[in-house]
Amino acid sequence: MANVRLEMDAADAILLKRHLDDNGEAQRFFTHEVRRVADPYVPMQTGMMKNSAIETANTITYPQPYSKRQYYGNGSDGSENLRGRLWIPRMWSDRGKEIVQSVADYVGGRAE
Repeated sequence: MANVRLEMDAADAILLKRHLDDNGEAQRFFTHEVRRVADPYVPMQTGMMKNSAIETANTITYPQPYSKRQYYGNGSDGSENLRGRLWIPRMWSDRGKEIVQSVADYVGGRAE
């Protein structure tokens, strides 16, 4: 019987190496990808709402006073074009796998 010795980094070190620490680079990358890919789905008349979005590590906020009404309102559901209400879930339905793959590439993993 042969003895095998396995040496591994601590879990925290592995996560840090892959940029997967809390609110770390991978989380910021994911949030930015969601905003970037969702941009064509955001309702736009003048561009003020979509261009004023504020990104943090794990949130995207549209600060205009009418943003909530645009997001949940009775406006277009995107059936005529991409822009319309509930833009994040609709974008995720259309292109979520693409975002998962880009994050996997970023951290050196696989999307499965």
